[in-house]
Amino acid sequence: MDDELRDFLRHSLRSVWNIELLLLLSRHQGRAWTAGDLVRELRASDLVVSQGVEGLQQAGLIIAGTDGSYRYSPVTPDLDRLVQQLERVYRERPSTVTKALFSSPTDKLSTFADAFRLKKD
Repeated sequence: MDDELRDFLRHSLRSVWNIELLLLLSRHQGRAWTAGDLVRELRASDLVVSQGVEGLQQAGLIIAGTDGSYRYSPVTPDLDRLVQQLERVYRERPSTVTKALFSSPTDKLSTFADAFRLKKD
């Protein structure tokens, strides 16, 4: 997984529920989903779905219709490309995505700094 996708995960998605929600919407492009439909399909709570759609809207990944429905509609081709990349990685290696989502952005820096730490004999 590259750094661009890792940053996208941490800044735009922030939870496995949001990943699942986003990927469901992206797999069914063009379909409008009500919050109730999403709750049933994901077997999630109203709170999880409402927070998820709010976050995905703020990230520019989905839009809300005037009827209260939601559909996948990334604001840029780059966001769509990242979602498609996420789909592939999540399907093939879900644990890699989960680890990247929850790992600290300073992990690489800490690993690099540890290489220069002097060990006592």
